[in-house]
Amino acid sequence: MNRFIVLLCLVGLFSCTKQAEPLDESSDSTTGKSLENANKIAMAYTNTFNVYERNGYKIVDLKAPIVSWGGDAKGGEQAARVVLVPREIEPPELTGDLANAVLIRTPVERIAINYVFLEAIVTTLELTDKLVAVGGVKGYDDNIRALTLDGSLAQVGYGWHMPPMIDPLLNSNPDVFFMVMGSFEHTKQYERIKKLGIPVVPIFFEAETSYMGSLDYVRLLGFFAGKETEANTFVKMVSDNVLALKALVADKPKKSVMNAWFAGSGRWMVSVRNAANALMEDAGGTNPFVQGDDVRMDEFVKMSSETLLEQARDIDCWIIRDSHSQSFDNVDFLRNFNAWNTGCLFAADGKSKPEVDAFDIDATGKIRPDIILRDLVKMLHPELISEPYIFVQPDTKTPRS
Repeated sequence: MNRFIVLLCLVGLFSCTKQAEPLDESSDSTTGKSLENANKIAMAYTNTFNVYERNGYKIVDLKAPIVSWGGDAKGGEQAARVVLVPREIEPPELTGDLANAVLIRTPVERIAINYVFLEAIVTTLELTDKLVAVGGVKGYDDNIRALTLDGSLAQVGYGWHMPPMIDPLLNSNPDVFFMVMGSFEHTKQYERIKKLGIPVVPIFFEAETSYMGSLDYVRLLGFFAGKETEANTFVKMVSDNVLALKALVADKPKKSVMNAWFAGSGRWMVSVRNAANALMEDAGGTNPFVQGDDVRMDEFVKMSSETLLEQARDIDCWIIRDSHSQSFDNVDFLRNFNAWNTGCLFAADGKSKPEVDAFDIDATGKIRPDIILRDLVKMLHPELISEPYIFVQPDTKTPRS
């Protein structure tokens, strides 16, 4: 029996990731009221939402800052309270601790989303037939893209660079719109959408400091769509895989690794905290640029070429490219690094469809951190893993001479 499979039997002996810090449970800023007589449903990893049950319905409290890409959070925390009421029971009055909450009848039949990460959850839970609107045509899933191209699905714009377009969203008539906001400025459109009567739920997955946090969003959509059992089964499978992989490298010597891709003008985007750093560490790596986890900071920071030279010359392995990288061909610079000289250069751009600008690491990769972790373990300890690389793979574009 393969050692990896054997270790799956031992998962109960190891901790998967650090426990997520809970949200402030005293009150929600959308209501100003703490919840009474509500039982909390355990969520293993998220630090951006809580779920409660009361009188046959569920209450979801979401709260997080909106972090700008490569920077910090602008403005205060955003918050929402959502009440999920099965269609067969009478809904509660939206007064008291439910004042200003969003009421949604479950299971939902018409779903609108604006991010490829959410597309991955929809396909995982087999909810594609419930979709009525998506961000656009840059998703990795061919079926969803085809439905979008032929007009079967509305295009509302991707949340990473624009607020949703109102008219196609209204015309799609969703039971719920799961909205990712890539900028604090998008909150204005979020408020407008609520006033127009569209049931909108803010999605703060990018504020998760644990790479396992996104898994709880699979469970969240399961609550909305009547897919709780399927979501729980999926989350357990991924969690078990992560536990086994961490056990696999527990007694192995650490290797130094950095994730730094060229952003142009002598600057590199370097992973320093949160999920990106935790994946490298849990794979048996040490990051010379590590900083403390921070829910109000992006996981990347910009650094100069000089800083990389000063602190990472002796690095064992280097994830040097991803889908955002600019071309870099300065061999005189690269030959200063041990990782370049030994050939341990990798790219986080596997499972890509460049002809449609689609990268599955930004979709499925967000809810399959076990696959990314397995790639990183294989990068640092190739003798431990026989499966092929999927998302992080040996680099083929950086010049070797």
